[in-house]
Amino acid sequence: MENLVEMRGISKSFFGVEVLHEVDFDVRAGEVIALCGENGAGKSTLVKILAAVYTREKGTVTVQGKTMPHMTPLQMHHEGVSMIHQELQLIENMTVAQNIFLTREPKKFGIIDYPRINREAKEFLERLGQHIDPTTKVSELKIAQKQMVEIAKAISFDAKVIIMDEPTAVLTIVETELLFDLIKNLTERGIGIIYVSHRLSEVKQIANRVVVLRDGYHVATKDVSDVTEKEIASLMVGRDVDDSIADDFEGDMDDIVLEVKNITGDILEDVSFSVAKGEIIGFSGLVGAGRSELMEMIFGLRKFRSGDVLLHGMPTTIKSARTAIRAGFGFATEDRKGSGLMQERSISENSDFAFRVKYKDSGFLAPKSVRSRAEKMISDLRVVCRGSNQLVKYLSGGNQQKVVLSKWLLTDPDIFIIDEPTRGIDVGARQEIYNIIRKLGKDGKTIIIVSSDLTEVLSICQRVVVMHEGKVTGVLTGVERTEDNIMHHAVNVMQKEA
Repeated sequence: MENLVEMRGISKSFFGVEVLHEVDFDVRAGEVIALCGENGAGKSTLVKILAAVYTREKGTVTVQGKTMPHMTPLQMHHEGVSMIHQELQLIENMTVAQNIFLTREPKKFGIIDYPRINREAKEFLERLGQHIDPTTKVSELKIAQKQMVEIAKAISFDAKVIIMDEPTAVLTIVETELLFDLIKNLTERGIGIIYVSHRLSEVKQIANRVVVLRDGYHVATKDVSDVTEKEIASLMVGRDVDDSIADDFEGDMDDIVLEVKNITGDILEDVSFSVAKGEIIGFSGLVGAGRSELMEMIFGLRKFRSGDVLLHGMPTTIKSARTAIRAGFGFATEDRKGSGLMQERSISENSDFAFRVKYKDSGFLAPKSVRSRAEKMISDLRVVCRGSNQLVKYLSGGNQQKVVLSKWLLTDPDIFIIDEPTRGIDVGARQEIYNIIRKLGKDGKTIIIVSSDLTEVLSICQRVVVMHEGKVTGVLTGVERTEDNIMHHAVNVMQKEA
């Protein structure tokens, strides 16, 4: 296969620190090439240089044999290179067709020809097997449909190479399968796909080759058929990676810390479970199963119609997050960039936020104490940063997640709920966070994990509660904890009952 793109000797620095070191990279016609590496490995920088979001300092970029000078993103679009960012770049209050033809609208008598852009947008979408009304506002679309609009926009530029950055991060299993079918359709037409992902199971399923970066260096290019997920992970971090099943809980199952009885509300129906001191329990299920809603009810962020929550055997009423924090709960939500962190604030301000809520009337809030606590957390959790005053928006995803954890660890919670603990985080940082969670369990903390990653659930959770459409459909322990059993209870059990 011919090379659609060749990048040779690419180097790039930020603030005097070199983040790419003479990297070589190429994309062939009709292939999916996965780009893998830890957060900070240089993946995003490399593809943004190709898409002309960043300028390179050294090296050459060639597209279909044509050497590219320093270009703009729009110029690279016209040269056949399109990038679909993890955070989609669509304008919500404009229509699908307007987004597809933005800045290059066809005109008739000096006026935008809306019938034409609607007609042509519909044709591009239908080529992708999509039946989205081009006159619909983007704000009314589901996230998967928005992604399809981005791909249609790329196709409208006659894209030869499409860069997809963590494309399945917010997709359901069904939507992910639709995306994979679409990718197959695109490659059959000779389009090259650069697939940036931390999900190694997807890499094995969808990619032809995998390129691994580590600390800004190119360390390997492999045919996907020649490597296992574990081998890819080891190349990413430079050491062996543990992907074993969690050991059974060895504590006292009669020492119940939290008991939830017959919770009903929103989509939840008669949900019950209990968790012991020092136990790590996982909640699994498909999107819409009600896992996050259940945790929000326990933490006082949502109301439930009926049911009871018991702490150490005593009924309790949690009416707000403040009440929950002071009752000994911690809750790291799934959206670290939204509800998890204040992006424009420092590490120390974020780290100390829940501590301030819990100990509002104490004498521990002096700036020196705040800084001291933050610096201890930075040291204990091995946060890679320039200091406690650094804004969290400049941290990698893994280090941001560590700051989220530090915010709650400082409150010394008895019960720590962690929703999607490693979403969008590389395999190296993931292992560090797993080690933190395991240590908390050994220290007697009760941990509740909500995760869509089955490998994650099995590797750290000693018991797994499976939910489907607001109901508990299975509780798995010991050798019952397998991916097949989880999926059986998440999907098949309910299908059989229907």
